Formats: sequence, C-alpha cells, structure tokens
Amino acid sequence: MKNDSVLDSLATSLDHRQVSRRRLMQMAAATGLAAPAASGLLFVQSVAAQDGESGGEIVVGLDWEMDNLDPAVTPYAVSHWVMMNIFDTLVWRGTDGTFYPGLADSWEINEDGTVYTFTLKQGVTFHDGTPFNAEAVKFTFDHIVDPETRSGFASSLLGPYDQTEVIDEFTAAVHFSAPYAPFLDSASQAFLGIPSPTAVQADREAFLRNPVGTGFMKFVEWVQNSHIALERNDDYNWASPVFAHEGPAYLDKITFRFYLDNPTRLAALEAGDANLVQGPLLNEIPRLNDSSDFATNVPLNPGLPATMFCDTTKAPTDDLAVRQALNIALDRELIVQIGMFGQSRGAYGPLWETTPYYSAEVEELYPFDPERAKQVLEEAGWVEGSDGIREKDGQRLTVSLPATDFTTPFDELSQGVWKDVGIELELIPMDGTAADEAIANSEVNLYNNSWVSSDPVVLNNLFLSKNIDGGFNWSKWANEELDELLTSGEATVDEEERTEIYRQIQAHIMENALIVPVYGNPGAAIAYESRYNDVKQDFRNYLWLYDVTVS
Repeated sequence: MKNDSVLDSLATSLDHRQVSRRRLMQMAAATGLAAPAASGLLFVQSVAAQDGESGGEIVVGLDWEMDNLDPAVTPYAVSHWVMMNIFDTLVWRGTDGTFYPGLADSWEINEDGTVYTFTLKQGVTFHDGTPFNAEAVKFTFDHIVDPETRSGFASSLLGPYDQTEVIDEFTAAVHFSAPYAPFLDSASQAFLGIPSPTAVQADREAFLRNPVGTGFMKFVEWVQNSHIALERNDDYNWASPVFAHEGPAYLDKITFRFYLDNPTRLAALEAGDANLVQGPLLNEIPRLNDSSDFATNVPLNPGLPATMFCDTTKAPTDDLAVRQALNIALDRELIVQIGMFGQSRGAYGPLWETTPYYSAEVEELYPFDPERAKQVLEEAGWVEGSDGIREKDGQRLTVSLPATDFTTPFDELSQGVWKDVGIELELIPMDGTAADEAIANSEVNLYNNSWVSSDPVVLNNLFLSKNIDGGFNWSKWANEELDELLTSGEATVDEEERTEIYRQIQAHIMENALIVPVYGNPGAAIAYESRYNDVKQDFRNYLWLYDVTVS
C-alpha cells in the first residue's frame, strides 16, 4: 500500500475516533508508514480534537429513576447507564465483542476455566484517594456474595464464585468452584465495577447513594425525583484502549435527569432541557432524523429478544401443536412495520442475532405460513368451530396473555393474525407486577418479556428447571436433557464446544416451541443533539460518554 493511501486510511480512522493515539503508531508501523508522518497525524488529531474539547456538559434524559448506585446491590439496567461513568471494570468489551484491558492490564485463564488471574494496573486511585490494588478486587467480589449485601443482580454474574486470592499487590486470582466460561463478560459489566473499599466499609447504607469508584467521572449529587450530577475526574489517566483517547474525559459534567413518560422526555430534548434521551418513541425517529439538529441510534439488544413465553403446563399451550402454530402463524413483519414503525426486525429464537453463539438455524423452523399453521392444528385434532375459532374435545382454542400499556399495540396485532388460523387470543389488561404473578400462578398461557445479555448464559435463568418455582422459567419446561446442556454451556471454555452446545440449546427450545420470539428489542434507542460528537453505545448498547465532545 502506498504511503498516501495509508495516510488517508489512518486519517479517516482518527477523524472518526476509531483508533486511539497509542494505536496509531502501532498501525503505522505495521503498514510501513514513517514515524514523522504518523506524528503529523497525531498533531492533526490533536488540533481537531481541541475544537470540540472545550469542556461542556451533557444532560441525559433517563426513563426511570434507579433504586441505588451500588453496583453490588442494584439490579436495574438504568443504574448501569450511570454507574459505568463512575466505576471502572477489570475488562471492557468492545462493540465487536472483543475484551480489552481495563483495571486489569492482562489476564490468564486456567485450562478448565476455574481460575482467572488478573495482572492489575498500577497507579490507579479511587475518587476518595484510596489506592486500587488486588485487595480492592477481593473486597469487591466478597462484598457481592456477602448475604448482608442483598445483591440484586451482581451475584448472579459471579456464578459459582469461591474466593479471590491476593497473590501480590497487583495480582489477583479469582477462583470458582466449577468451570465458569462467562466470567470475562461478567467482569466487563458495571455491576462488577470496582468500588472504593474505604467508602463502602465506612457506611454501606450511605454508599448506596454516594458511589465512589475509579471512573472518569466523580459523583456530585443525587436529588430525588430530579437528577444525578457527575463531574470530570481530572486525575483520570488509565482509560482502556477500547476508547479513542487517553487522560481525562472531554466533558466537564454529566447530568442524568429523570423523565418517566415518553412525551415529556422527548419534549425536554426538543426544548434543549436534555441533550440526549433514552427510549424516544419509535414513531418519532424518522422526524428526528429529518432534522439536522438531532441524531438517533436504534440498536437492537443482545440477549433474549421481545418474546412470548408459553406456559407448557397450562391448556391449551401444553399442546406442542398449539405452540408451534402460534410461531408459524405470527406475522413478525407486520408487527415490525406497524407496531415498531420499521425500527426492528423479526426474531426467531431465544437469542437475538448479535448475541455470542447465536444459531441462525432457528430462523428456518417457523417461517410465516398461515396455511401450514392450520394444517398443524388440524393434524392435532383442533377443528374449526362455527365462529372460526378451533375446538378439540369440547375445549375452545383460547390462549390468554397479560396486556400491559407497553405491549398492547403489539398484542392486538398478534390477536388479529392468530384469529385468521382459528386461535383466539384473550388479552387481559394488567400492570407488570400483576403480569408476573399471573404467569407464576399459571393464570395465563403467555407472558411477554425480554432480557439484555451479552452472553447466552442468560438462558440458564430462563430455562433451567430449578428456576420454575420462584425463578424466571416462565415456560415451566422441566427437561433433563436441556438442563444438562445449559449447565455444560456455562462450564465449557472451549469455543467450538460451547458453540455446538448453544446450537443444541436453541434448537431444543424452538423445536419444543417453549417461546414465541417476536422482534429484536430496541429498548436502548437514543436521540440526541447532533452537536455532540462520538456518542457511542457498547456491546450491550449502554451509553459510552468518555470520548464525547461538543461542537
């Protein structure tokens, strides 16, 4: 490649903040570019960056107010949006799924996946001046599994955690009682962010609303029902190479404001009271995109897509033919285009396509085919009644579904297409809490849910038989073969073996029609003022603000 082509390529990468300064020299060397030319690009990037590095503030409008900001305690995704600015993690996960150094410079995994040994960064300090070291890592994980902590979600990310061994000041070995393949993914989430042991031990209760980490932003205040304010950590000098620059953040301040209803949140954006908002109404996306003042991003979350769970213990969804017909007769394209305003795509399995180990084989099982759905029902003995709804042995083919304010528009579309093949969908209005109780008590046949996850181990929560009572196995499918596969998937470190295991898991779930996948979940959609540059979302679609500048 000629030098001018190399320069063009690297300049483009720098202009879009696709590489960091430290990576530029490595890329230049690999392509034979002379050091003076590369240094010139660094100068150009520096001058260009300064145009947008005058500080400034961003106000982020959230759709909910979290319970607390202790990573070990809170279970809520909305907390993650704030915490990832305050806390660093041992590793970071790039948008391509690759793991990058964080508070750990490097790591090693033993052969059976029971010990993860981290070599930690030196010279890192918490916001309160406490030095970061291996003892802080040990404290973090021990604090999470301590029953007194009452962990809401972080403890599940630690799986079969046993202990953390402090080998020396900057080497920590995390031990598990059984092989645990998802741990790097867990360690890259803010729920396993490293807090200041000093601050937590001083007052656990106070720490819930006064978080102290090592992140690029420091906590300032939390005004209930109003906002959370963060300010730049000017001492920050240990950014992960996953980001596009080093040193302190460009922004001086980040404020998270709470707007609990969609119209108010969008109005705040257009009035300038908020600069970026979470969850804009999907029907507003085209209008915002037509304006040069705004930009949008509508990523689809990894993990479980928007899905209806079928209670396999309650008639008539205890009949495999009924569950299969529900899948075959669902017009996902209609739901996406009308219900989602074209801002999603149909889903066909228990994992969305961006989730690691996704199997595309599930897409072939249940293509939309009303005539085939009718045939499946006919062969199972469900005959058409006088009003078009099918019957069998005196039982009407009626399936019930809790309809919340959010799901009703999509549910009504499903109701229409299923009626065409002789299935009656009974929509029962109720709020989310009532819907949870209804499916737990087998009072309804179907249940809507989705789950953001960057590792397929989330399927253990949803389909292990031990999670039927008091857990999240809403299909209530107790199957020894599936249990063995799910347990093996969590414990298998070998990539090829894990891929095959999760292929079998996804095939089992869909061949038995335990769920009706509907569409990719656009719950992390954002809209923001276009004067904000380098707004990014990570592998799980959480917001990255470290590289953001203001034009």
